[in-house]
Amino acid sequence: MFAIVKDGAITKTGPSLRGLFPNVSFPASGPDNDWKTTEGIKEIVKAVQKDQQYYFVTEGDITLVDGVPTQQYTNTAKRLADETIDGVVNQGVKTVMTDQVKVTANRMLSNTDWMVIRKYERDVAIPSATVTYRAAVITECARLESAIAGAGDVDALATVMAAQNWPTES
Repeated sequence: MFAIVKDGAITKTGPSLRGLFPNVSFPASGPDNDWKTTEGIKEIVKAVQKDQQYYFVTEGDITLVDGVPTQQYTNTAKRLADETIDGVVNQGVKTVMTDQVKVTANRMLSNTDWMVIRKYERDVAIPSATVTYRAAVITECARLESAIAGAGDVDALATVMAAQNWPTES
């Protein structure tokens, strides 16, 4: 995206230079920097868009920020807690992230579940490395669930989710 900036204001925006200047022929390599400067052409940069797992992000206006045309965004935090409206539960991001953590833990444990069943049904020992691995998965799941429950806002929740420390199976 490009903008034409004249006298400290954006006069026109467009997805391409050809769209902004339909009657101008450009070389295959595109216009040179001197021409762009003369015409007030600047590339539009994007302002901060927060993680859409935790925020509703909506596109705003293109404004000049320190002389640079910038696509603005509104980042609205999603609801942390569940909300019930007319008997319908709308899940908050804490529930969504807790479910995600449980799915991850269950997926990791499922590879060795057969050993637990074998131990229960036939009393065949589970290798100690597997016991240690499964305990570490369960511990990390519990740690994350607790940290998610204690997160006071979506930024704290995002920090928790970025600090996942799942064990690796040896």
